[in-house]
This record gives sequence, structure tokens and C-alpha cells, in this order.
Amino acid sequence: MASENLNAPTPPVGVIESLTQGFETVAGHLPLLLLPVLLDLFLWAGPRISFQPAAEAMANAYIATWEPFAESSPSDLQEMWEQQTEILLEVVENMPAQYLPIPGIPSLLSGREAKGLPFDYTPPLWLVETAAGFIGIKLLLLLIGLILGSLYIILIAQQVRENRPEVRDLIRRLPVLTFQIGLFALLTPLLLIALLLPFLLISGMLAFLNGFLATATQWVGAMFILWVGVFTVFTLHGLLLNDRSLLGALWDSVRVVQWNMPATIFLFLLVLVLDTALTRYVWSLPEADSWLVLPGIAGRAFIATGLITATFVFYKDRYRYWKEMREELLAELLRRRAQQNRNQ
Repeated sequence: MASENLNAPTPPVGVIESLTQGFETVAGHLPLLLLPVLLDLFLWAGPRISFQPAAEAMANAYIATWEPFAESSPSDLQEMWEQQTEILLEVVENMPAQYLPIPGIPSLLSGREAKGLPFDYTPPLWLVETAAGFIGIKLLLLLIGLILGSLYIILIAQQVRENRPEVRDLIRRLPVLTFQIGLFALLTPLLLIALLLPFLLISGMLAFLNGFLATATQWVGAMFILWVGVFTVFTLHGLLLNDRSLLGALWDSVRVVQWNMPATIFLFLLVLVLDTALTRYVWSLPEADSWLVLPGIAGRAFIATGLITATFVFYKDRYRYWKEMREELLAELLRRRAQQNRNQ
């Protein structure tokens, strides 16, 4: 029979095998850890930044703007306004100095409260005093995080795809890929929020009728958003491994997840559980004023990079299997049609 001629491609790697290959890849190419390790070392011993003066100025401006309206309001609203004002001022007053929060690269110290150092050195403290400075520094840190994060993930993708980073190719592709990664990071939350809005509107209307139905609608919306989000998880993988456009990579992600939904969910659940558990209960145990934070920095960088690499290994082989299976099924369909034509 024609179906007996179907040559199934080599089965894809499993979830555990993907994790194993991911960690083996990182263990054999330790330079992949340079960016997260250097970032954490900079955050550990580098300058601190305090947004307290800017936050205090913005809080005072907010109070000065709305206080006249609150004073002319009923007594219960005035009392509520006073409570909110006290909470706001207390939060601003207790705002600690922070490390420079640079997103985009797995980091143990990013965003944590600054501590002293185990050696005789006091890092400089930068004070941000204006709202413009607050917004400007936040945007600058986002841009730096986007560039460094793009460089980091491109290096991982090149290692998985070609078994070695190509510096010339990296320099050539970095600006375009950084723009595409930033565009994806911006548009994806906006799309998910747009999809969630109908559920929020329906929930708001149901709140006047039945609180349970309103809550149930919110849960349905959250599950729908999670379900849609799962289909986008391999977009960057297709963009970097297959040189696809952003839309093409998104479409490939949808097709790969569609064929491998249980394995994809299992993989990302394992990644989330391992990374969260080790970061919270192992790497974060030493305080930043201890030398023991250095093994934590190295361990966090290795585990996070290994887990990210594992997702690239998984996607690369699942995409290969899907493509080969699709080609084989199309070839089998053509053979069957040819056989039917000959029988006629």
C-alpha cells in the first residue's frame, strides 16, 4: 500500500534531552556566561541609583494638584484621601537605593536593594531629582537592556545553530534583530491586552448582576490569554535560528506549538519551576555583602543560560521534525494521487 512507503523522519528530541543538551552546550562554551556574569558583577560593585528625590517631587506635585479637590469633597472622601496620601509619602520616604535595574539579561542582582560590599569600597550613589531624569534613566536602561539582551540571545542562537558564534554575522545582524526583538517585546503585551479587554468589559457588566460570574469571566479571559501566549513562545527562536521575518517566525511558532503542545507546556513549566526555585531558594540565599554572592552569580548565570539554550535546542529539532514530516506527507499525497491516476 502507498501508506507503507511513508518514510517517517527521525523522531525529535524530548524535553529532558533538550535540557541535557542545553546544559552541555553551555558547559562546553562558557563564554556564553560572560554577559550575565559581567552584568551582575557591575551591579554588585558598581554605582547605586536612588529615585527617592524624583519620587518625592512627583508625589508632592500630585498632592498639590489634587488636594484642593479633596478638601471640597465630602468627609468620607477626605478621610480616604488623607489615608492614601500618608501611604504614598511613607512609600517614598522608605524607598531604598537600588542597583541599576537593567532588564533583558538573566541577573541575580538586578532590581534588588543595594547592600554594602565585603571589602573596603563604597560605590557612588547617584540621586535622580526630577521626573524627567526618572523617565530618561528608565528609558536609557530599557534601551541598554534591549541591546545587551539581544546580543545575549543571538549568541545563544548562533551557538545552537552553527556550533560557534560568528562575530562578523553578529555585527551585521545585531541592529536589525535588536529592532525586531524590541518590536516583538512591545507589540506582544499590547496584543494580549487588546484580546483581554472584551473579557474585562463583560466582567464589569456582570459585576452588577453576579460577582461569581464576573470573577469566572476574568478567569476565562486569563486562561484565553495564556493559551494564545503559548503559541508565541518560539517567535524569537524562529527569528534567530531560521532567519525568518517577525511574522514568519510567529507563524512557525504557532505551527510548532500546534504539533507539540503537551511537550511545549511541559518544557516551559520545567524551565519556570527550575529557574524560580533555584533563584529564590539557592542563589539568593547569600546577601550581597557576602563573598558567597559570587557563586550565586555564577550559578544563576549557568542555570538560566542553560535553560534558555534548551528551549532553542527543543525548537530547532521540533521545527526540523515538523518540516520533514510535512514534506514527507506532501510527497505521500502526491504518490497517492499518481497511483489513483494510473488506476483510472
